[in-house]
Amino acid sequence: MTERHEDTFVLSWPSLVPAMAACVDAMGNEGFDDALLELLRRAVRIEQCMIFAYDSSDEINCLLAANERQPRVAGRLAQLYAGGLFRQDPNYQRLRQLVDAKGERPAELTTMQAEAMPPGYQSHLFAFPDLVDKVSLTIPGQDSIYYLNLYCGVTAGPFTEDDLACLDSLAPLLSSLIRRHYGSTRSLSQRPSAEETAVLTPLSDRERQLCLYLLRGHTLKTAAAELDIAPSTAETYRKRAYAKLGVPSKARLVALCRQS
Repeated sequence: MTERHEDTFVLSWPSLVPAMAACVDAMGNEGFDDALLELLRRAVRIEQCMIFAYDSSDEINCLLAANERQPRVAGRLAQLYAGGLFRQDPNYQRLRQLVDAKGERPAELTTMQAEAMPPGYQSHLFAFPDLVDKVSLTIPGQDSIYYLNLYCGVTAGPFTEDDLACLDSLAPLLSSLIRRHYGSTRSLSQRPSAEETAVLTPLSDRERQLCLYLLRGHTLKTAAAELDIAPSTAETYRKRAYAKLGVPSKARLVALCRQS
């Protein structure tokens, strides 16, 4: 929450403590996304929030997509981004560098780089939902790079210096929360939804299990560890499964399950 004093926004840190505590309490549970969004909306004026996980397979998985004014838009934008547009993101090369480096490092806060965005990328991801500014927090993890993207709309206007200072101060907490929650939820129940069951029916048991781990956000390496098989065996299962389903990537597998 912020307070206005002579046209300057001053963060009221005590007002954020309950929202911080709610995030800690919700870690590993279904309510975490809502708690995190509440914290971010109290701290800065965001209209849209996206969290992705990027790994060494050069694929990106959407963990959270929320647009306060146009809820349905967020999912469509996340699908476009994960389907391949992420490679046009000005931060894409940095994501690749960090995943190749491996290991946890301090998070990096990056402001919007409009001048580096291809026109098609900008028109797809910013023009339709009327977004005018973006701030990214890149969070290296053990096997994935977590990528938090926050957006302002035309009503609130661009992020201010105070917004950026607040996010910079919150970065260590946000990094810890996101690493711990999304890292732990990867090993939660692999029970498929009705849509996933329908899509994955043509697969063998092992191929189906592997696809479910991938759908839950696992990398191929961590899915192999969960299944207690060699990474090369996991790669064989993945190739067979994708061939049977007619999909070229994890992003298309996710889209296929959602369409069903």
